[in-house]
Order: sequence, then structure tokens, then C-alpha cells
Amino acid sequence: MPGRSHCIRIAVVQDAPLYRGALAAAFRGEDDLDVVAELPAWAQAVSLPVRPDVTVLDLDGADDDPLVTARAVRRAVPESKVLVLLAADRHDVLARIDPDRLDGVGFVTKRASLDHLLSALRSLANGSAVIDPELVASLLNRPPNPLTKRDREILALAAEGMPPDEIARKLFLSPGTVRNRLTGIAAKIGADGRIDAINRARRAGWL
Repeated sequence: MPGRSHCIRIAVVQDAPLYRGALAAAFRGEDDLDVVAELPAWAQAVSLPVRPDVTVLDLDGADDDPLVTARAVRRAVPESKVLVLLAADRHDVLARIDPDRLDGVGFVTKRASLDHLLSALRSLANGSAVIDPELVASLLNRPPNPLTKRDREILALAAEGMPPDEIARKLFLSPGTVRNRLTGIAAKIGADGRIDAINRARRAGWL
């Protein structure tokens, strides 16, 4: 196609093939965008023969930390800026974003319209900072942390894989107290057990 060399080259990283393909198809419908890769894992971008101008990164279904991964992509493929698609409730990520140190990384809510996503992608490719206002509003309006300092200490140790008996020894508590506190923590945040409590607390930025 004439003029394709002047297009913004895009790599789409998403572990779900159906969603990855849908994103790529939407981008291919734009005359100024050229999808050079559809990847299930970001590390594959390092060996691409054509380096993307923007890597669109959607890791919500993966265990990777989106902010850490975005920075890893920037280090591994410095030619590529990174547009992270982020759920609005990922306060654990949002709270760590420094607007003054984005360094080629932008953030858009996964609920964005296609037009909004395309606008953000083009802005990032052209050197503008991109943080979706909805993500900022979500962080400002997040619910207050219901966990006490002791709750957070216990849950943080549980998140490291410590069993209640070991947590009790470390914090000079009885094992029964630790078990009761873990049950109470789960109840406070509406979680179904310890693992769910850890995941919810992390996503809310409380842990």
C-alpha cells in the first residue's frame, strides 16, 4: 500500500488470541497504522525484524505487573513507546504512576472507545504524554482503605506465602489470633478467603 512506510508501526501484546486479533483488526482498519506483530508475550517483541513505534500492552489476564512490564519493554525495545490498557480498578498500578516520569509509557482504560484508544495511540506515538482521565478519576475516587496497620502487616506476610503459625511467630501473636485476623480481613473487603483477600487488597492499592 502506498505510504505504508510512514505509518505508525504497532505491536499488539495480549495473551488471549481472540481479543488480540480483534485489537489488531481494529488498528489495521486505520490508514496511518501498520500492525507489524501480534504477540502473546511481550518478550517476543525483542526479536521482531521490524521494531514497532508503539507496543500496545494488555496484561490484565496475566500475572505480570503492567507498570514493571511496560518499563521492561522500554528497556528491551527502546525504539517503541508502550501504551498500557488498564482496568480502572487497578489502583495498585495507578498509585505508582509518576506523571513526571512516564518515559514513553501511556495508560488508557480498557473501557475506552475505539476512537479514544486510537487518539491516545497516535498522541503517544507523536511524543505526547498519555494518561486516561478516567484512570486518574478512578484513583482519586477509590474507596477508603478499611485495613488497619496490623491487618496490612498480616496480609502482607500471608501474600509472601507465610502460614499463620509463622506469621504469628514473626509478629509475636498467637496462631489463633492470626487466623481470626485473616478471616476478619477477608470479611472487611468482601473476599472469599485469604487468596482472594490478597488479590483484592493488591488491586485496590491497600497492600
